[in-house]
Amino acid sequence: MTNVIVLNDHVAKAWEAYTAAQQLAATTGKLEDGIAAGRAWRRWLALFMNEEQKAFIGGKRASA
Repeated sequence: MTNVIVLNDHVAKAWEAYTAAQQLAATTGKLEDGIAAGRAWRRWLALFMNEEQKAFIGGKRASA
């Protein structure tokens, strides 16, 4: 059998990671938990961005 990655599973795991981090941040009110939630949100958004968008938010402009 080959190793097949189901994209929906990957997307679902990223969403679950974000919601868990967001809920923890909301519960604790800790800055570090908020930062972790922000990073999880960034990973979630990255799943739907094209390379130019990723380069732009990374502080690097895509070459023309």
